[in-house]
Amino acid sequence: MKERVTFVHAQGVDVDPGLLKVDANQLDGPSVKAARENRLTVEVAELPPELAGLLHAYRDISIRWASPLTYDTAEPFTSRLSPGLHVFSTPASENTGHDQCKMLISLQAEAVYFSTSLWLNRLHVSRGQSFSPPAATFHQELEDLSAFIDWVTKEMCSKEDSVCRSRAEALSDAVSLDILWDSTLRTLRISSLFPLTEQSINVAGSSTRRTEVGVFSKDTPPNQKPHEIGVSGFLTVLGENKKPSGTLFGFPSRHRVADAYFSSDFVSPTGLHPTLRLTLSSNIPPPTEDECGLHAYFTLPRTIFADRYQFADQLFLASKNLTASRYTSLPVDLEAPAYTTKTWGSSVLLQLAPPSSNEPESWTAEVPLHLRYLEPSVSGKVDIEIPYPAVFWACESGAHVDLSNNPFDRTRLGYDGLFSENTVFWHATPQPAAGDRIMTLISVPVLKEDGAWLVGFGTAAAVALGFAWVLWKLAAVFAVSGYGSLSSETQMESKKRK
Repeated sequence: MKERVTFVHAQGVDVDPGLLKVDANQLDGPSVKAARENRLTVEVAELPPELAGLLHAYRDISIRWASPLTYDTAEPFTSRLSPGLHVFSTPASENTGHDQCKMLISLQAEAVYFSTSLWLNRLHVSRGQSFSPPAATFHQELEDLSAFIDWVTKEMCSKEDSVCRSRAEALSDAVSLDILWDSTLRTLRISSLFPLTEQSINVAGSSTRRTEVGVFSKDTPPNQKPHEIGVSGFLTVLGENKKPSGTLFGFPSRHRVADAYFSSDFVSPTGLHPTLRLTLSSNIPPPTEDECGLHAYFTLPRTIFADRYQFADQLFLASKNLTASRYTSLPVDLEAPAYTTKTWGSSVLLQLAPPSSNEPESWTAEVPLHLRYLEPSVSGKVDIEIPYPAVFWACESGAHVDLSNNPFDRTRLGYDGLFSENTVFWHATPQPAAGDRIMTLISVPVLKEDGAWLVGFGTAAAVALGFAWVLWKLAAVFAVSGYGSLSSETQMESKKRK
């Protein structure tokens, strides 16, 4: 079992190595504005046998959570994902596909402590696509990690392991959590990211695992290549090193930060066919010679969807500053209300069409969406939130480098599987349109609960009256002419039609 704790502070803010105190399994240092990543790697032999057996049925599983609150970060921790709980998985063989729901339900019971019914009812399998997304995907809104923290502290941390409980409780301040299974490496990896904020450099280790601590800032090592980023700072292995060691190194990075930000809102009035508006601060592509395209990857709950047939009209797309729809998860039922929809929702990858001006300028793109009918409410309205998309320039690197040769690499995010392995993602930073939430609010008109019975009663009454009217007409004819006359009239009408 190995643990790695990494602090990355802003450039120009020096950390005096003399202030980093190493004492047995403890490192203490000054307070500094930094982003922090905790990463725990567990070999399959160290896992409970039941959990290990479940994982062997999958080639890979990615369980990821992203906070609905805005946050700042620093390279190399720049990859972005829509807020909420995301699950991506690929079975080890086609034979395990039929047991996917059962296996994933068991996995969540062991590892993440989320609602079993959500997995059972909303797991969505994508088949027959021309791209290579994960075989199964899932998304659910999740405000925070409180349930997971409670489960870990009670079920996974022993009373004697204060470090384990401290790490778990600290997740209340995390902005993302990754739980990844890789069948090739035969490891389970758990990573958490904390935002760029003022914090103390303080790490406690444990005799049960190897703990490596890095304190870095962005730098430029000698002979750094255009596709690389570099860091310099200090490394310490708790329990092995008596003082930090200086280091300077570079590595290729799959995720970079673009000099742009974006916000999301709905065009008024919204109605049942709202238009989502993305406002971007710049139209200038990243500083690279690679060919780039600007994309937005949406993770939509089942309450709202995009009609992929609507994106087939090139003139319509151009009027919205869109280029094309590159991917839509299937199936998407265009008629079903939300309360009868079985899948969790849908994913959509759109390529945007920024203005071709050589000068930076703010601009907008509009995405037509469609709301599903929701259940009645007391007020006659229901507020729902749509996660901000991930917005990025996707640039296919011509250098043909191994982007995985990066100690901070992050893959299997859903959208990266829709591009080549050489693609570098330059992320625009999400900025709330109001407040601190990177969720887009929309108020949906629904039937009032106190009037719902009237609709049901009125429908039944209309059917009953219509049926009674037909019977009355038949009875009137029968009363005047009798059954035989009614039959004759029917026959005459048949002859006339002939």
